[in-house]
Amino acid sequence: MKLTIHRGTHEIGGSCLELVSGSGQTRIVVDVGMPLVNPDGSQFEWSSYKKYDALHLLREKILPPVQGLYQDTGPAVSAVLLSHAHLDHYGFFRFLNPEISLYMSAGTKGLAEVSNVFLDAGVKLESAKIFDMWRQFQVGEFSITPFLVDHSAPDAVAFLIEGDETRVFYTGDFRGHGRKRVLFEKTVTHPPPDIDYLVMEGSMIGRSEGLYPNEAAVEHAMVKHMEGQAGLIFVFTSSQNLDRIVSTFRAAKRRRKTLVIDLYTAFVLDKLSALSPNIPQFTWDGVKVLFSHYHAGKLAEQDKALLYKYRSAKIDFEEIQEHPHDKVLLAKDSRYFRVLCNKLPLETKTSAIYSMWHGYLERSDLSQFLKEKCISIIEIHTSGHAYISQLKKLAGALKPRFIIPMHTFYPEKYHDMFSNVIQLEDGQQMNLVKRPNQKKQGPAPRRALSNEFIRRLKDGIYRPIVERVRLDKDLDMEFRGTYINIYFQGHSILNLKQSGSFSIDKKFLRGVEGRVPTALKTEKNVSTYLELLPIIKDNVTYCPVGVGSKPSKSRELEFEQLLIRANNLESRNNSEYIILDRQYVVNSGVDRWDLVALRWPLERRGRPQQEGYLSVIEVKYAQNPDIQDIKSQVERYAGYLEGHLTEICEDMKIILEQKLDLGLLEKTEGQINRLRKLPIVPNVAETEVIIYLIDYNRNSSLKDRAEKAGKPDFRGKVHVALGGLALWQSNLSPFGENH
Repeated sequence: MKLTIHRGTHEIGGSCLELVSGSGQTRIVVDVGMPLVNPDGSQFEWSSYKKYDALHLLREKILPPVQGLYQDTGPAVSAVLLSHAHLDHYGFFRFLNPEISLYMSAGTKGLAEVSNVFLDAGVKLESAKIFDMWRQFQVGEFSITPFLVDHSAPDAVAFLIEGDETRVFYTGDFRGHGRKRVLFEKTVTHPPPDIDYLVMEGSMIGRSEGLYPNEAAVEHAMVKHMEGQAGLIFVFTSSQNLDRIVSTFRAAKRRRKTLVIDLYTAFVLDKLSALSPNIPQFTWDGVKVLFSHYHAGKLAEQDKALLYKYRSAKIDFEEIQEHPHDKVLLAKDSRYFRVLCNKLPLETKTSAIYSMWHGYLERSDLSQFLKEKCISIIEIHTSGHAYISQLKKLAGALKPRFIIPMHTFYPEKYHDMFSNVIQLEDGQQMNLVKRPNQKKQGPAPRRALSNEFIRRLKDGIYRPIVERVRLDKDLDMEFRGTYINIYFQGHSILNLKQSGSFSIDKKFLRGVEGRVPTALKTEKNVSTYLELLPIIKDNVTYCPVGVGSKPSKSRELEFEQLLIRANNLESRNNSEYIILDRQYVVNSGVDRWDLVALRWPLERRGRPQQEGYLSVIEVKYAQNPDIQDIKSQVERYAGYLEGHLTEICEDMKIILEQKLDLGLLEKTEGQINRLRKLPIVPNVAETEVIIYLIDYNRNSSLKDRAEKAGKPDFRGKVHVALGGLALWQSNLSPFGENH
């Protein structure tokens, strides 16, 4: 599956996302919105462009460049999905090829029909198909499930899109503090499983959350304001924000005031009446409709009978002038509104509630106009978008492998909140990697030792073994969860369990077979093993090369241990890497990672908030024929890392602390103190696979053969290391570049 965000990676508005199946036979587009701002940050004015056709707007880069989407260029798109009826998500639907199927909710279609009448939206709805919430439907090779969400637009949805063994969750616009907040709680309590990619809005990132945290607080504040006002009250809000209309109606009713709406609002509420019995209607007590010539004309063009339908609730402005004290008038900042204000008697007591995003107020001269009319204004509003805490709560529930920022001006801030962010640019196509087969992989191995085992190694019966390892830098101790391994020249010379049972490869016991104790359960047993250790080491050194393994593999094992010594035990090197494990078994034994390391970048060590990251090192020696399979090998590693990164990092952090406790890492006191506080962050983008090529032949083809296999597909870093043993990032090169 391929994903492209054509617009929305660095802005709010103009949303447009495309997904293409692996075969290329199915292409779907989600939302085709009108931008809110120009590239320079100034406000986008549709009136400056509405006279142009699609081809001109494509040339001017106003329309997102989606091949086969528009009237004169297709159709080559299988379907267009609409998340909700805000113009920044469907404002350019007027240009879509009418042969392309449109999928939307019933409420969204109703609002689109209203916008066609009053706002000249120009949406061709003949091919619109209505879906049911939470019921999966099929578009070609994609399975799509809509999730009803809490948002200021009614009947808004998120989409779960599945195909090519990959699951993408597109949030659209959502929140968790409106009148439908139970929908948000339902999703986080019972989330869809196995989400691979979460494309998540972040409108509120970089913005203040405001004075009113939720819709209930808005209603309460409106009631308090109305309680202290004896005259006419204007409420500025969107006619399509049903939650706010409900809050305004309920507040007016509690203060025994009549809510006056315009024809446009009456039409909206009428259209959406099937969604809920709690949506105020023109037929309700306490609701009146104010006719304007403009709205009446627009409605008459649609259906003259509608004028008579709403006439039963009609109120004249003269009645409002005569009895303003018990009226709450829904208002828009328009020429009509300003004419009405000029008609009000000078002695009329009037106030205004602004219940929309503050940015709209800043862009207009409404505040100045109201001030000149001696009309006080108060802002009572809560956002239609999710707060940062709600973004975190949703991501925590869905547990996606990756999070892709969209519908935000601050995509870089996602990295401060989440560890698995993929930040894209507009128009950048990304191949989505399918989720690793968890059943085949099983859980990640746990290598850290129990507290009791650590106690025995640090202060108990096994302390002399640890002291010998510390003194002999040719030895390496690794943890295996229920046992430890001690290596010499890459070969295990002691496999010791907490109980004292142990084993040693027979080929390393030549000449000491009858002298080795059967268990290491007493101090004498341990002392005897340490006395025999030099002979065991000699047996490793003088064992015929390749006994039990290929010669090249034997040399690779030896170099692995040399890497451990150079990076863990040679303080003069001040390496940026600490090797925490070797021969790490994954994929049910199919793969063994040569080395697992902590990367501790030098440039970040002085920062207050330091971070460490995971590195997997694959060692290849001389003319190892396995090098031709390095691409598939690294991709298997990548799949496992993406599926288990958090638990591996948690385990490695414990191992780091345990090795520090046992003195198995030669570091300064200051470094040890910082390492104890250092988190190993499960950030896929910072996770690294190093292909370590060892060959003393300057004419070696090893590197060329490795890169001929092709660059592995991995969202993290893939590097090549050549030469020495201590590792610094400055000595690494991205895989696939010249060295």
